[in-house]
Amino acid sequence: MSESLLSFSEVLLFGRELSDLKLKQRSVRLAEELATEAELNNTFLKIDGVVVREDDRVLVQVGASANAHSGIYKVVKSGREFKFDKRKKVSHDSFVYIRRGRQFKNTYWQQTANSHKDQLFIEQDDRRRGRGVNNFIGDQLGGDARLARIYGFAYDGTYYEMPEPTIFLVHGHGESATGGNLPYGFKLDKAGEDTTQQTARAPMNPSVSGVAAADYQIASDIRVWNYDQADYTLRMDIAAGQIEEVLLDVYFEYDAPMVSGAKVSGAKVSGAKVSGAKVSGAKVSGAKVSGAKVSGAKARGE
Repeated sequence: MSESLLSFSEVLLFGRELSDLKLKQRSVRLAEELATEAELNNTFLKIDGVVVREDDRVLVQVGASANAHSGIYKVVKSGREFKFDKRKKVSHDSFVYIRRGRQFKNTYWQQTANSHKDQLFIEQDDRRRGRGVNNFIGDQLGGDARLARIYGFAYDGTYYEMPEPTIFLVHGHGESATGGNLPYGFKLDKAGEDTTQQTARAPMNPSVSGVAAADYQIASDIRVWNYDQADYTLRMDIAAGQIEEVLLDVYFEYDAPMVSGAKVSGAKVSGAKVSGAKVSGAKVSGAKVSGAKVSGAKARGE
């Protein structure tokens, strides 16, 4: 694989997909609107301008009202063509994402029928959004989005270890960082060129590893996701321990790691009412409080 001008400006995330925490979503390859239930018996080669494949999942809405025929169908062979088979129902208010198609690609459909037997899928002009124009994170949650535990990343020709594994939103299965866990060995491609990879270490292909040399080893099953540094994502840091440590200490103890040394300056509170408040080790400077009513307040260590 040849290098590009921006190859070393990309961010490569090294990690593994999570098996115990997944994004709850349902997606199908195509969508189809039929006028009547009789059309379910028709055979076809394309749906929404896309050539279908055996075992494709297709969202089918029959007519314009709730009925016992709409749902998600599996595409099966019927001679030289295909047909719909094995209808599956979707729970009320659930969304279905469409991955392909000329008209319905990247659209969301909501199942709005209250009855589980009857289904009514309505194409949403847009998913639920905030008031502003910045909806970049929400746009990443469809299709093949998933969560992965990231152990390190490569950027600008250098590999960096994360201080601790962190969960990121990624897309797709990623690419093997170890050449499919193949051992080191001599290998020729069809053209007779040497394509030997020392896969126990960083892959020899800089387009995969993001670095030209490395003094570290990559474990088996680690995968790589490639992003531009301006892409949007989600990051989740997980804290584990006793409830006292991860909850109570955070909010009530002056030496809690996430709250210790908190400083509030220039705060303005008008008409506030606080009852039974407890403040430990807090520092407040330049605060202005007007019309406040405080009863039973207890302050220590000011």
